[in-house]
Amino acid sequence: MAKSVSNENSVLPQQALMSMLLGVPVLHMITTAAHLGIPKKLEAGPLSAREIADQCGTLEDATYRLMRGLSAVGVLHELEGRAFSLTPIGECLRPGRPGSFDALAKLSGSAWCSGSFADLMHSITTGESAFSKQHGEELFSWFSSHPEEEQLFGDAMSTFSGVEVDLVLSAYDFSSARSVVDVGGGHGMLLARILGVTPAARGMLFDVPKVIERAKATWLAGSLLKRCEAVAGDFFKKIPEGGDLYILKHVLHDWDDTRALQILSNVARAMPLGGKLLVIEQGVAPRGVASPGKILDIVMLALLEGGRERSADDHQKLFEQVGLRFDRQIDTPGPISLFLGTR
Repeated sequence: MAKSVSNENSVLPQQALMSMLLGVPVLHMITTAAHLGIPKKLEAGPLSAREIADQCGTLEDATYRLMRGLSAVGVLHELEGRAFSLTPIGECLRPGRPGSFDALAKLSGSAWCSGSFADLMHSITTGESAFSKQHGEELFSWFSSHPEEEQLFGDAMSTFSGVEVDLVLSAYDFSSARSVVDVGGGHGMLLARILGVTPAARGMLFDVPKVIERAKATWLAGSLLKRCEAVAGDFFKKIPEGGDLYILKHVLHDWDDTRALQILSNVARAMPLGGKLLVIEQGVAPRGVASPGKILDIVMLALLEGGRERSADDHQKLFEQVGLRFDRQIDTPGPISLFLGTR
């Protein structure tokens, strides 16, 4: 019996490592399924690999093997007759449903994104992003000449917002806010939801011009726009005054400490005395505690110049350098944390 347990224990680390090493092909299996629209095609019920292949214009046997592989990782469920249905995980890939991971799946497996990690050694040895090494410019600069990729990136980031908004609303009491300024707020999903639960509050969405135009056509459309001003600008230069609560959601982690301090300094100048700042990030958990933020930190290292996830101590040091008091870290049941400061 002791020998059997010993053999089992010697295999388990190998199995765990094998699962990790197969992460790249699994990612591209999911990305391929998203591009083929397989989750969408299965939303009405099971279909055979032949039916999927006919609809997608792909080879039946190769399509079956792809779908069988997806069943091995829990995305699909294989039935008799080479038919498949969606699992709860697969349901998350259906486009159009709230919190869909369709865009994130396509982004993660794109050549420019996933390809950057093949040069991770460059980032580890130089501190420079692997993306810049491959493309000759920083990611956000590259986006200016690649609008389709930028749109996909924006859609994928909205995926995170869809998952995280409920976590933010349940973790922080917005009832006392009267003027909420969402700095770098993207398409306005979070701000729209905050205004939805604070009928007496007004909002301001602040982002670059092209993002603001998209926001007006999506989350801030209709009657909500009457309570929310959409302002275009550059948070490295100046941030609008007038808010009693400022929000930075997944903004600071894009930048090194110098540029993060520049953003925070501009926020602090815009805030009134007693004003609040809510920074929403993945965060880095304490030593020995596993967290997605420790993995996302490597994503930032590979894709962005100076991008990084930060711990509560890191945020406190940044806050204090621009004259803000660090009040506390607010944890959520999900992968994000809220870092609260006061001027």
